[in-house]
Amino acid sequence: MRIHAALDSLIELEWRVARLYTRFYRRFCDLPAVAGIWWEMALDEHEHVGVLTIVKELADPKGRVADIRHRLRPLQDAINACERAAAKDVTLSQALAMAVRLERSELDRLGRETVQAIGGDLPPIPRSAFAPHDAHLERLMRTVRKFGGEDVAREAWDLRPEARLRSRASAGELPIRIGGMSIGQPRKKKGKGRLKER
Repeated sequence: MRIHAALDSLIELEWRVARLYTRFYRRFCDLPAVAGIWWEMALDEHEHVGVLTIVKELADPKGRVADIRHRLRPLQDAINACERAAAKDVTLSQALAMAVRLERSELDRLGRETVQAIGGDLPPIPRSAFAPHDAHLERLMRTVRKFGGEDVAREAWDLRPEARLRSRASAGELPIRIGGMSIGQPRKKKGKGRLKER
């Protein structure tokens, strides 16, 4: 896969997640206890967009990396589902469930691996830009426990870096319920008895 194509795909996904968190900041900015976490998460995603954009400027346009399209598809599906749900008047609990869903995905890991695979003369900052941020993840989990409700807390996992390293599941395998709707969970296809991904 061309390096620029891989980076363009990752930039688009990071940008969409940043926009989602910005939308949640706007929606919940009158709640000081949670407004800060949305702002912080939006900034984090914008930082990823910036790093990937700089790496693209420095990378050889003819260069190639491993094909990541099969790993991008479940991420695209998850982000699509969250964007559709967020277009409605979501509750704080639903917004937090979406954030957990996205933070549990492998988007950051895929960005980190792609930047590392490009290698070359890249400075060290981009290579570490996607490392888990302990304080950020701990704050999200505290917010989920306090405001997310029992359902979200049950679906949430411990987002500390060591827990993230233990998890090898892809984004499409990690369902989160949002207002009675399950995002990312397989559903049965009518009349066939087989599972079909949303």
